[in-house]
Amino acid sequence: MDEPGPELQVASDDYRIVTADVVLCAQLHSSLVVCLYDAVEEHGALLHLRLAAPGHSRDPNLTDNTLSSDLALLDRALRELGAASPRARHWQAKLVAQAEDQASARVRCEGLQAFIGAFLQDAGIKVVSSMAHAEPAVRVRFRPVMGQVHTLTEGRSAEG
Repeated sequence: MDEPGPELQVASDDYRIVTADVVLCAQLHSSLVVCLYDAVEEHGALLHLRLAAPGHSRDPNLTDNTLSSDLALLDRALRELGAASPRARHWQAKLVAQAEDQASARVRCEGLQAFIGAFLQDAGIKVVSSMAHAEPAVRVRFRPVMGQVHTLTEGRSAEG
């Protein structure tokens, strides 16, 4: 198996689309990444969405502003991804989130994951996994060419 190209960082409220073999990375802090890839064309994207504005992650309610800005970013990314890879027909997604270890933050996280998952399914994208972490330090490395998501949390790592 070939080694991937460089690592590209994706900040909160942003996304990267790639058509080459690179690794997309994000440091999660009260945020969610949507890892999109085509199982045949080997193109993909990583979207990094905040679960809440700083200081508001303990409020379990998702606001219309949060949802509309997340959907606008996701919609724009999906349109650009479709334009970058017009032959792709086998889109899949993996969701990874990090939320504070409190009930209200977990409820907010689960709500956003379910909302984004339903949006993706309506768009014809199969959600193959969805996970959430409570550890304070979560780093995600995503290699779209292989559909591999590697999550590193405080001394542990998991691959999905």
